[in-house]
Amino acid sequence: MASSKARPAAPPEEEPLVLTGRTEDLRSAAETLKSGMHAAVLLVGDHGIGKSTLMAAVAAELQNDVTPVRLHGSQALSQVPYGVLAPFIVDLPVEDATSQLAVLRTFWSYLEEQRRATRKPLLLIVDDAHDLDEATAGILVELAAAGWTKLLVSSAARPGLPEPLLELWFEGIAERHDLRPLTREQTAELLAQKLGSQVLPSVAEVLWAASAGNPLLLSCLLDDAKGDGTLIQRNGVWLLTRPLNSHGERLTDVVRRQLLRRSAEERTALNLVALSEPVPRALIEAMVGGTAVAGLIEQELLRVTGGAEPELRLWHAVYGDALRNLVSPARSLQLRQDLLRLMDREPASAEALLRQVSWSLECGLEVDDRQLLRAAGLAARLSEDELARKAASQVKDPELQISARCVTAQTYYNTSNHAAALDILDGDFGKGRTVSSLLSGSLLWAAVLSALGHPPAEIVHRSQALLLAGDRLARDNPEDADAILTATRDRVRTIHSMVLALAGDEEAAGNPTGEVFDGQRASGLEQAFRLVLEAERLLIQGKPDSAYKVAGAALQAARTEDEELHFLSDYLMVRAVTAVIHGGNWSAVETLLGEFAASFGPSLISLGGAVHTAAGIMMLYQGRAVEAKKTLRAALEALRLADPQQLFSLTAAMAFSAAAEIGAKAKAAQLLADYESSRPPASRYLRALAAMAVVYGKARLDGHRGAVEELQRLGTPGGKAAAGLEFNALTFRLALGDRAAAARLRELQPELEGRRAAAVCGYAVALEREQAGELLEAAKVCEESELWGFAAQAYGAAAAAYREAGDTLRERMAKAQQQRCRDVAESAAGEEPDGQHGALDLLTRRERDIVALAVRGLSDRQIAAELHVSVRTVEGHLYRSYAKLNIKGREDLRRIAAD
Repeated sequence: MASSKARPAAPPEEEPLVLTGRTEDLRSAAETLKSGMHAAVLLVGDHGIGKSTLMAAVAAELQNDVTPVRLHGSQALSQVPYGVLAPFIVDLPVEDATSQLAVLRTFWSYLEEQRRATRKPLLLIVDDAHDLDEATAGILVELAAAGWTKLLVSSAARPGLPEPLLELWFEGIAERHDLRPLTREQTAELLAQKLGSQVLPSVAEVLWAASAGNPLLLSCLLDDAKGDGTLIQRNGVWLLTRPLNSHGERLTDVVRRQLLRRSAEERTALNLVALSEPVPRALIEAMVGGTAVAGLIEQELLRVTGGAEPELRLWHAVYGDALRNLVSPARSLQLRQDLLRLMDREPASAEALLRQVSWSLECGLEVDDRQLLRAAGLAARLSEDELARKAASQVKDPELQISARCVTAQTYYNTSNHAAALDILDGDFGKGRTVSSLLSGSLLWAAVLSALGHPPAEIVHRSQALLLAGDRLARDNPEDADAILTATRDRVRTIHSMVLALAGDEEAAGNPTGEVFDGQRASGLEQAFRLVLEAERLLIQGKPDSAYKVAGAALQAARTEDEELHFLSDYLMVRAVTAVIHGGNWSAVETLLGEFAASFGPSLISLGGAVHTAAGIMMLYQGRAVEAKKTLRAALEALRLADPQQLFSLTAAMAFSAAAEIGAKAKAAQLLADYESSRPPASRYLRALAAMAVVYGKARLDGHRGAVEELQRLGTPGGKAAAGLEFNALTFRLALGDRAAAARLRELQPELEGRRAAAVCGYAVALEREQAGELLEAAKVCEESELWGFAAQAYGAAAAAYREAGDTLRERMAKAQQQRCRDVAESAAGEEPDGQHGALDLLTRRERDIVALAVRGLSDRQIAAELHVSVRTVEGHLYRSYAKLNIKGREDLRRIAAD
């Protein structure tokens, strides 16, 4: 034994110093160790889940009450009896080193010496207990079971706690905490703690998905992303500029440490899976043996997927790039050749093909052109733009090169570099020598032109070049002439439908020229675009619920030809969300946005701006201007990087409106400048909404003269009836306090659909009649529809009517409700604020109605008749009201009303 005492080594890896999602575990563990109920607390979880961090927090919580003594398990000493106790038993004679009793006595002498020095109970803090030898674990259990010390233990879930420590839990004298990965919400909270409150929601979504909620991986990804410029702060908002780099310095270091703990066979298996995943399990087992693979699965470093032929993947996908970077080119080539010798067929899945092609390119091997093209297209769809361009650039077949260049253009479209995309697509448009190459990229070409502001009529006219090219190709290939002509005519029809749908205006391009369009059955794509155009028409006519159903049918029609339409899937989803927002079905909005975020995965970096725009507009319509401004500002910063749906202008207009609503003049001026300098939305409906929001914002800021007239003009473009546009214009006018809008809303109501329209029109009707009871009822409907701004207005109008009638109590109650709605609107998430504005606010809405009538002197039976309820119901509500207000009866009610 050594002659000098040494402290145990530090843990092998420092876990992130954050307790997000662990506060309940901290409180419970600390209370358990303070009480006499349990002898130990066991913290169990995966590598990097935050065990050491939680342990440190518990120790800090107890630092004034205990004498802490720390131990660290060590993999190197896991087979050495009492190995980790060596620093504490250096005075033990060599001949007694294997005696449990001698070790126990010597270790206890050390502990007792520490306890006497502090005069506080002992707490043994044991980290990485899964690496303890059985003998040491037995010593710790003996001490705890005898009541000489308490234990705070952390252990990896696999291989798990040593048997003696598990026995403590089985016997009920230890409390066990199984630490789970962070949820999406907890990840967002952690990012807010580290970066500040202005973090784009898509950042949290992407980092949560990449880290699988593991705090250590999340911390590594966060630091690496900040370090390499992937995560930046722009105008106070944190956002991602490109897909995460998963081979940064911190993450690579974590992966390297993991590899050092593995056998040579396990390292080879991990490298093979990283380079080729998903890969058949049988192939990897044939190369390294079943034992190594089973061990990695048990340790949750690999996972098994698939059915009849199980496949292997990395448990944490983010390990992939780091592992691949740690493999030398020569070793990678050798592993590739070894694996190919065992493979008897091509990869079955598209994902496996993509990885195999990528691996071959990294090794400098030749890849078949069609495989390259397929892999490039898949990479573009997954927003792996660098890989897509690399694979596309390797295609050698001249005919396939047109399709390859189309994929390259797609990568530029992904990041809203429309000019670069058009340079490529324009050069190839109408020049293919096969039907496939001739049509390749034609829809993307039209979408890019639309994004650049070219009018639909011009795009349709230019698309006629496809017909001429089809005629040429048919003459050169007479045996296939009919099929060629049918395909080109169908494509031109689809382009025509698409540009009309993008513009949201069925008259924008005129009628298609030539009888070639007559009698042709619409393709799935064309049908989808026709449905989108119909949805836009329904929105303009004030039928958002019907528009949503039609937009859903468009999505379904598009799925039949997903290969061609994948770059416009987000466009179809935006149309569906627009309809739901304007119908006022907020829960459906949130569901759709959640599905949108989940379905687009890596593409959320470029498409996230659209998600946040939708959320911000929903908040603005609800009257939550403070939160809307924050969300829309964040959306703007994302859209500056990528705006495939041309939503920047609309977002700036809505953000300006929200800023004006809350009186943020300086910020409003910046947002107005953003709006005025941007290209307007392609959609007619969204263009009109943006213009209305700007007029409203200007009126809020400085009483913009002529605002009412301008809104009226925008609501009836060209003097034509457009109930949906007019409703939105009238809604803005009503929010400005223009009571003249109420009469027209009453007239328009039968033509409108949706909860939002019903609530706003109901308020307008009540405002016209000026009856306090009707205004109060309208306010309740607005509140139930979560239109907090209009609810506050309606309660205010009801309070004024009650004041006019001399009904002081009801006036006070209406004012209290008005203030409560304002508070909800101004709260961070549109939730009920803490605190009350008076005793009557303790009551429910029905209880307040009954109390008001009771104060006026009505009997229980009269109140029941007035409210169309039973006498027993009235009695029950009054009884509960007395209890809530801590009073005895009606006389006390009158006193409260007079206060």
